[in-house]
Amino acid sequence: MIGLDTNVLLRLLTRDDARQHAAAKRFIAQNCGPTDPAFVNRVVVLECVWVLESFYAYSCEQVADAIAGLLLVAEFDVEDAPVVRETLEAYRAGADFADAFIACSNADRGCTGTATFDYAAAKRIGHFAAIR
Repeated sequence: MIGLDTNVLLRLLTRDDARQHAAAKRFIAQNCGPTDPAFVNRVVVLECVWVLESFYAYSCEQVADAIAGLLLVAEFDVEDAPVVRETLEAYRAGADFADAFIACSNADRGCTGTATFDYAAAKRIGHFAAIR
């Protein structure tokens, strides 16, 4: 299994550099498949969201659709895919992706809540508990 860096996924998603987009597609086709998928770790997912929002100015729906699409690619093994799916639900409902990812990841690991001083996040994300 080979891991993918954020920039490879961004070239595939944004197609902003035709040469690198073609090279990324070729690499995936030649080196990855359903029985030997490329690994997409959770940090890469988080970084993708951040870059799509901040640099490419993607809307929440565009970002959510892009990440949801990654989960469907047989050539990719997205780390903690069920947690990413749950995070996308909270994100689509208005939560910050990173906050939701933290809360959902902690809940997946058995935490009864995630303590925070972010009161707005605590209102939007069920797994957050505001410290007063």
